[in-house]
Amino acid sequence: MIAVDPAVSVEQAARDALFEVHDPETDLNLVDLGLIYRVSYRPETRRLEVLMTLTTPACPAGDVIVEGVQRRLSLVPEVDDVAVEITFEPHWTPERISSGGRAFLGW
Repeated sequence: MIAVDPAVSVEQAARDALFEVHDPETDLNLVDLGLIYRVSYRPETRRLEVLMTLTTPACPAGDVIVEGVQRRLSLVPEVDDVAVEITFEPHWTPERISSGGRAFLGW
């Protein structure tokens, strides 16, 4: 029997949950939009950390998006704390959108 690392399963649950958080302007989920850079879980503190970007530093929906990420990820089992860090390195470009996201947007 293969042992499953609990941190890996929490991280996967978090990644799956992020498909449920949508950009309010496009209605595309943040994963397919290419905004999520990293998800990591610290089991000793039950803290989930997300490194993500926005489409632009002046994104008018930035606060709403971050709040949506925090709200949804706080529902993931084994998570007591969610920290979201915004970065613009590397900058987001439309090339980060997944093929499924492009189809959703009609591109």
